[in-house]
Amino acid sequence: MKLSELSTSEKRLVGIVATLAAVLLNVLVGKFFLNTRSQLAQQTVQKTGMCDSLRGLMENAPLWEERANWMQKRQPKLESDAAQQNEGNALLNLLKENASKHGVSLSKQQLVSAKTETGAVAIPVQFELKANWKNLCGFLADLQAPERFIVIQQSRMRIDPADATQMLCDMTVAKWFAAR
Repeated sequence: MKLSELSTSEKRLVGIVATLAAVLLNVLVGKFFLNTRSQLAQQTVQKTGMCDSLRGLMENAPLWEERANWMQKRQPKLESDAAQQNEGNALLNLLKENASKHGVSLSKQQLVSAKTETGAVAIPVQFELKANWKNLCGFLADLQAPERFIVIQQSRMRIDPADATQMLCDMTVAKWFAAR
């Protein structure tokens, strides 16, 4: 069948169908390109952010090297596996000493098995404490002196239901040692 053999109304119908098909095709192609453009814009933002952060790290490389050297010189090392128990007890004694100094009450202290992460050894201690905000903040600030390598790994704080001026905390504190 040829287009010249069609009546005027049939030609009009073919024209409308062809126009709709062309519009639909353009919409689909346009949607594809807009989605692709949006994805590329997101990737550009992510890559730009990554480049900026890497550039910042490169600019601060001497600072990080200095800090790494400081860590290697000052971070204590465990001499043997038997020393882990001694260090755990020493950490527990330090916690008790700091708690008495700041008016914090400790309970349910227990040593947890040592964990090796990224080449360093963490010797954790779990305990519960009860204190007011001021004493708790003093205890935590005194505990985390720069050369102690003590980290709060986990903490769950809540207000004491018996006394609203007191905080109850379940904590896990660990001392980090350099890999042997």
